[in-house]
Amino acid sequence: MHCKGFPFKSLAASLKPNHPPTFRYAVTAVMLGLLISQAHAQSLPPNAADAVQQNPLQQRYTFDLPAQRLLYSLGEFTAATQIAVVRQDGEAINGIAPALQGEMTADEALRALLTDSSLTISYRNGRTAELLEPATSLTVGNQTAFSTLTVSADRIGDDWVYHEPRSVSVISREQIDRLPPRHAADMLLETPGVYSAVNTQDPALSVNIRGMQDFGRVNMMIDGMRQNFNENAHQQRNGSMYVDSELLSEVVIEKGPSSSINGAGAIAGSANFRTLNYDDIIMEDNNVGARIRANTGIGNEGNGVNFIGSAAIAARFGDQLELLAARSRRSLGEYSPGRRKESFDWLLVGVQDGIEGRNSEQAVDRVKFSDQTQDSNLFKARWHLTPEQSLQFTYLDTDISYNNVSDRRIVNSGDGSVLDGDDAWQKRGDAQATSQSIGLEYTFNPDSNLVDLDARIYRVSTDNERYTQEGRPVMAGDTNMTETAWNLGLCSTPFPDSWRKQCEAGLGSNVTTSIDTYGLALENTSRFSLGDVEGFRFNHGIEYFQDRGDSSTEYDRRGSTITTSENTLQPRGKRSIASAFGNLVWENNTWTLGGGLRYDYYRLKGDTRVMGVEWSYLTRQEKFDQRFDEAAQQRMRDAGTYDLIFNRGQYAPGYDSEHGLYAYEVNNREDKLLPTLQAAYRPSSWLELFTSWGESWRPPALTEALMEGSHPSDPFAIMSPNPYAEPETSRSWEVGFNTVFQGLLTDNDRFLSKVTYYDTRADNYLITSMANAMPGVVAGAGLGNTMFINNRLPMNFRGIELELDYDASNWYTRLNYTHVLGGDQGFCQERWPLGSHQPQFDMPDKAGNYTEEHQMAIENGYDSYESFLDQQMVCAVGGQAAGYGMNSARNLPMDRGSWVIGTRLFDEKLDMGTRLNYSAEGKPEDFEYAIWPSYVTWDLYASYRFNDHLLMRASIENLRDRNYVSGYSDIFSRTYAPGRTAMAGIELQF
Repeated sequence: MHCKGFPFKSLAASLKPNHPPTFRYAVTAVMLGLLISQAHAQSLPPNAADAVQQNPLQQRYTFDLPAQRLLYSLGEFTAATQIAVVRQDGEAINGIAPALQGEMTADEALRALLTDSSLTISYRNGRTAELLEPATSLTVGNQTAFSTLTVSADRIGDDWVYHEPRSVSVISREQIDRLPPRHAADMLLETPGVYSAVNTQDPALSVNIRGMQDFGRVNMMIDGMRQNFNENAHQQRNGSMYVDSELLSEVVIEKGPSSSINGAGAIAGSANFRTLNYDDIIMEDNNVGARIRANTGIGNEGNGVNFIGSAAIAARFGDQLELLAARSRRSLGEYSPGRRKESFDWLLVGVQDGIEGRNSEQAVDRVKFSDQTQDSNLFKARWHLTPEQSLQFTYLDTDISYNNVSDRRIVNSGDGSVLDGDDAWQKRGDAQATSQSIGLEYTFNPDSNLVDLDARIYRVSTDNERYTQEGRPVMAGDTNMTETAWNLGLCSTPFPDSWRKQCEAGLGSNVTTSIDTYGLALENTSRFSLGDVEGFRFNHGIEYFQDRGDSSTEYDRRGSTITTSENTLQPRGKRSIASAFGNLVWENNTWTLGGGLRYDYYRLKGDTRVMGVEWSYLTRQEKFDQRFDEAAQQRMRDAGTYDLIFNRGQYAPGYDSEHGLYAYEVNNREDKLLPTLQAAYRPSSWLELFTSWGESWRPPALTEALMEGSHPSDPFAIMSPNPYAEPETSRSWEVGFNTVFQGLLTDNDRFLSKVTYYDTRADNYLITSMANAMPGVVAGAGLGNTMFINNRLPMNFRGIELELDYDASNWYTRLNYTHVLGGDQGFCQERWPLGSHQPQFDMPDKAGNYTEEHQMAIENGYDSYESFLDQQMVCAVGGQAAGYGMNSARNLPMDRGSWVIGTRLFDEKLDMGTRLNYSAEGKPEDFEYAIWPSYVTWDLYASYRFNDHLLMRASIENLRDRNYVSGYSDIFSRTYAPGRTAMAGIELQF
């Protein structure tokens, strides 16, 4: 395996001996660098090959190192020069090294890196440099025995997370390759605290961190470019991105609030999917490289995996220009669920399926309409303007075709019989998604500890075009009123109010949803000392992004266009967040102390239509005149019935209402100051204790504030906007520890762990609710009154995350586990989120008398009866909250974990192992059956590297063919996970 670009961060603690004092050995920052090779594109000058026989210390090399921890720079120094740097006293290598650019000898470079350090150099030979404290430099000579600890870089690419005093996880390329992901969500399985509301029929990825997702709560990015696309999807997948694992180098997941870059508006954290880099493709000592990868299903066990693969090429042109181009494709067909331990209980529960007395056992042999294709292209170009400056252009596009499938049907709506096999699925249309990300990044690392600058601008454009066939008809007994209305010609546009629902039910729709995100980000890190106190760094910068939403819907009647709407479930509008941040940290060998502050400014602008009511007082005569014209009244007079009819109670004077949708221009602005604090204590070389606390917020998204319209193919479900939605706020804290052991069981093994307890309280959490009464209505709720509202009860997300990693070269194991604490979330909301709009109870009659309702409200301390109504709450918890509708936070994520154990044989050419996946059941406390039943699955993987250029791999997922639904998967798609799937593949690199 070729592991490139490893960040040598916070490894000092791991390299400090943990054995008794009698056992002393030297630690090499160098050997780490040797094994990452050209980690940051350090290159030898053209004549370096001829200089091998010369004194290595006097050879000249080209360096381009930023100001960073001394350990990292020494590792990269070794990668370029092959000169080992050791400490015989076994102490950690701490401190900050200055930036290093230009051509110089190895000796000059090493002395420059140690400028701000108290360490001196004693050369053992031309290939070994020993670092000494001044007090020992005269007493330690060539007679001192020392040993070198060697750590293979291809197995430490993500070790840095165990040295970070915070919650961060890395999904490495090696981890992704073990079991090639069928769905992008499969990459997240081995990451504690991270879930996905996966729908196997929809290739979009929605990342959930610690129970929170949707609408930017998790900042999902590709190379730092925000992927803010969302469609209204029952708040189970409101926020999704399209990415192909074939084009990724790694995924970095930050958990919790942050006062650094990428933290604006993200109360749960961030997930940055980093694409291929030049060193991933170009092999050592080459200037040009190519890589071809191909995976396919094996025979009858392929289970719908037709092809997953990619081709990439990269090149360096001197010291100034680097280019990379890659293309990937994945083709998936329909698949079969597992056949072992079939369980039908989960069919009986959920938002839609909770029908008492149902005892249905539905046999499904395959998941139909799950076929899809995805093509992606990546291009990068980096221009080194000077040794201190570089400019990189990145382009990534994805084009996906898949099926738009309705919820799986369980029973026949006519006779209640169970629908089995292919009859359980009904194709409702097709969908196509395209996404394009374009970015330009500038870095500036001069010879100054005060400047380490990174700036980027980008544009991300994502579109989804979804065609849905006509929905269920309006029935009157056994009569299809929809067909009747269309056949009789009653559905000429605009539809008459008396036949609107019948006509709309007969329409198909082609919905195009688009969100463009424009962003810029700039950050700088300064390192400095205050007086005699060293170890300060100040990370600061600005970030700005704007989402521009647009959509259109074309309605047709069996292929003939009927009408077009410009404002549907994804509204037109602009949402912007501007942020300035600063984070000051002081760090020495024992302590890390830090504090940060973020200032966010938010603005949302757009037009929508809000349900409203107008009240007017009508006299008896006015009401009578509204009902009967003058001719009708004259006939009553002639018949002598005028007075009798005129004095009926229905025409008594009073207030009358007129309901309707009213244009509403939204122009919301708010700002917020958000602090963070962090601390860490290292009492020994192997233990680091850490804690952090922070506040964050998330202002409403375009959909939450402006969405309005009817559900596709279902005119009975009406979505209403909520321009009064308030921002979410959160308070999060965590406490945890890292442990790092070297030489625990053998001389060159290592054991790493991270354990974290987290606790987040979110206020005003926005949820999708159907428990809404509309303005001017005394009571009301249901699918026709759906909108996003603030939960007036705090949402609590607590749990413990465990991550262990042991590697002894010839065998290794990784374990992660998430234990979720707490019970069901509680929900309370205003009964009338848009206001009751019922002033008629507070208006006196002609005699000046007020209603009983008004008098009651005054007696109880309210200004009016309308004020009393506006403050009424409706509340629910657990399964009772099903009436609130489609909320990802209604059910906490379940406990989940994975365990990988593997071995490396034949000089580590053969890498093989197994992975166990576990998910506990998930359900509200008062449900009889689980929405997501518990399961355990097993996977096998193996790869064999014939040489540096050829590798072959194979895998079997769900080895025991377990029948299950993925934990925390999309509650509305409710589709089975794939059964046993065998794949084989090849990788060529040259």
